[in-house]
Amino acid sequence: MSEHPETTYAVLGLVDKLPGSSGYELAGVAANSLAFFWPVSRTLLYRELTRLSAMGWVEPTRVEQTHAPSKWTYRTTSDGQRALSDWLATPPDSAGSERNPVLLRLFFSYRLPPEQARSLLSGYRDRLEMQRDQLNAISEKLSATATPQARAGWLAARHGVLTIEAALLWVDEAEAFLAEAPW
Repeated sequence: MSEHPETTYAVLGLVDKLPGSSGYELAGVAANSLAFFWPVSRTLLYRELTRLSAMGWVEPTRVEQTHAPSKWTYRTTSDGQRALSDWLATPPDSAGSERNPVLLRLFFSYRLPPEQARSLLSGYRDRLEMQRDQLNAISEKLSATATPQARAGWLAARHGVLTIEAALLWVDEAEAFLAEAPW
């Protein structure tokens, strides 16, 4: 088990993948990639960049700009690259879990009128379909690029697509169950 949270390595991996990026740029990439399977808030990302800098795993560089405020950019150090490689070579402790607010509400849905539970599922379907479409677009874009980074991103995006398709099948089943079952 690692002595640092998984999110520390997620941010370290982003810096390594996008050397010379600012925190703002890294947060944007995280919102359009990692967020599908490992959400990292902007605040947490900046906190991790500070931690990584203090540990000597990333090197911050202040960049003066004439038409915008100055910014910091980040690159992994050789110690950071070694830490990232060591972490990548260590199997995770679990397959992970997803915090799902819809499932949390459905778990207690015996307190809801049936139409509200069905509405919850309908909204969930809409969000899943939107995410699936986003991930399909990302997959298609990445499959056209032959870099190792794109191939690794494609693997994660395809996992997301197939996971969402399984969740959509579950929504079909849940809706049928709620239509048949007395409440």
